[in-house]
Amino acid sequence: MIQKIAVFCGSSAGNRPEYAEAARRLGECLGRSGRTLVFGGCLDGLMREVSQAALQSGGRIESEFIRGLYRESDHLPGAVEHIYDTLEERKAGLIGHSEACIALPGGMGTLDEFSELFARMQLGLPRRPLGLLNTLGYYDPLAAMLKRMRDEGFLSAEWDGLVIIKSSPEELLSEMDRLAEAYRRP
Repeated sequence: MIQKIAVFCGSSAGNRPEYAEAARRLGECLGRSGRTLVFGGCLDGLMREVSQAALQSGGRIESEFIRGLYRESDHLPGAVEHIYDTLEERKAGLIGHSEACIALPGGMGTLDEFSELFARMQLGLPRRPLGLLNTLGYYDPLAAMLKRMRDEGFLSAEWDGLVIIKSSPEELLSEMDRLAEAYRRP
């Protein structure tokens, strides 16, 4: 079982209540299974939903902050906090402190974090499971774009199956655990 999972998500809750509900369900799954949530540290939007649910369900938390954006109100009791000077350092911390990553719905920051990790793996960072929690089909356009990249010859077959896309947190975690085990085998 994957122990430490970075979650990339919006500091906004979005326009539909289903996004917050999915974030809470993921946090509960992480907490109940004794995993550590590694996240961007902000206690707004979906970040707040997933972190509060993980903490209330018995999970551990690692918060990755940018010094200039840290607010005392973002402190979670019992969380391990890492504070960085730059966004690039924070992204490296999110990736470095986790064994797998999940993107929930979010904006450009979420897409940037997810895309950077995918690109880093293509350039030699060890493979780790990447998941998209596809609430209300939010990531259908990205899944179509990944397929188009593959079909048009811009993404090789070597990367097929790297991104797991599920609409249920439980299914997503189960499939990511299975993939992590496959990566560990020689």
